[in-house]
Amino acid sequence: MQSDALFDILISTMIFTASTTTGLGQGKILGTPTINLSLSDIPEKLRKGIYACRVTINGEVFPAAMHYGPRPALNADTACEVHIIDQDVPLKPATVTVTTISYLRPVKDFGTKEDLKEQIQDDISSARAILGIP
Repeated sequence: MQSDALFDILISTMIFTASTTTGLGQGKILGTPTINLSLSDIPEKLRKGIYACRVTINGEVFPAAMHYGPRPALNADTACEVHIIDQDVPLKPATVTVTTISYLRPVKDFGTKEDLKEQIQDDISSARAILGIP
């Protein structure tokens, strides 16, 4: 097994609790609202990229996709944000617990916001498949 593949497996499952923070609002504009997490609560060993994960909010567990890293397509700094799949979270919780399940891909840039939106939908589809959501 290559060392990158082994690393991906080793970091695939990580659990951490993070405070939420206000983001730029771009997720909502792109049609995939997110909960932004305080970067000071993100584990140092978490590899930047896109993940399939589960998010616990007030004791309830939700399937999610997570982005951690810079946001070059939005010309924005590093962020960690989770999109809860098939759920509307009307009130931002004070904290969430994230369980990463699978590393999907590294962060990359996109030529247009439409390309970014398409990739986000592909990432959510990948997360759905990994998390067993039809």
